[in-house]
This record gives sequence, structure tokens and C-alpha cells, in this order.
Amino acid sequence: MDKLRSKPMSSEVSITDDIDATLMFREVQQFRQPWIWVVLSCSSLAALYVAAIPFVLDSNSEDTLVVHIILILFGIIFGVIFPILFYTTKLITEIRSDGLYLSFYPLLFSRIKIPFENIVKAEVKIYHPLREYGGWGIRHSPTGKAYNVSGNRGVQLELANGERILIGSHSPEQLARAIAFSRGR
Repeated sequence: MDKLRSKPMSSEVSITDDIDATLMFREVQQFRQPWIWVVLSCSSLAALYVAAIPFVLDSNSEDTLVVHIILILFGIIFGVIFPILFYTTKLITEIRSDGLYLSFYPLLFSRIKIPFENIVKAEVKIYHPLREYGGWGIRHSPTGKAYNVSGNRGVQLELANGERILIGSHSPEQLARAIAFSRGR
């Protein structure tokens, strides 16, 4: 069996590549809110429209060639790649026998592991994503760090070093119970 390989980020949290522990809880969340997809669809269509301009305009000067290449790249990045990135992004929260694991694929390349002995407190919290953290995603604010995808409910962790981490969840009660059960083992 592979041993757990971890690279310390701080004294309380580490980044890990391999997991060799029993899975007790798992939640996968994705950006599926209709309002996000309406905004993203409109902006993607606008970017693709802009990318089509060089094919409609009949201009052969070298000056416009650079502008046309920039417009096409803009359309590809914001009309195709950005929506695909949004669609594939997942927040994966796992409770395993040796700690809490967070993955924000494809934005984080490795899982974050928080050993149970570093968790002082874990409580269900209703929060204001925009006001407290500036939105959804991987957020840093004066109140701490947040990993969230949607909604306004999650589990607030307080670590032994004083760091606060909010994990957004559609099942925060189950997540908090799994953390409490695993910490008490």
C-alpha cells in the first residue's frame, strides 16, 4: 500500500497526493445555479460573436491581422474554455479515518488534508457568501478562508493555530456529525 505523502502548508493543514484511509463521508458540489449559467451563456455568446468578427470583415492589412488574432483568442478563451472550466469545477469534501480532505478540481492540483487533531471546533453555520467572503469559490477574507460553490450553509472549522476555514455544504449537519464522530474516535 502507498503511504500518505504530504507536503506541509502550515502546522495545521497539508497538501496530499495519495489517500490510504477509510472513507466516511463524501460530498461533491458543482456550479449548477441557473443564474450563473444565464450570465455565463450570455458572456460566452458575446465572446464567440466577437471572435467571429474577423471572418465577417474583409480586411487584409497586417495591422488588422493582429487585432483579428486577439479577437479569435478572446472568443476561444471566454466563449469555450472558460465555460468548460466552470462546468468541470467540483468541490469535493471527504471525511476519512485520518482527517478531512478538500479538493477543488481543477483549481487545486492536490487535495488539502486537515488532520482531526488540528480541528478545535466544527459547527454548522449560515453565512453570507458575498458579504463575508466576496462570493463563491476559494475565498480569503479577514474572517478566514472559504471553500464554497453554492448556497449559504456550511461548516465553520476553527483550527488549533487559530485559522478559520468555512466549507460550504448542502448537508452541513451530516458533515459536522461526521467530523465530530471522527474526532471522537
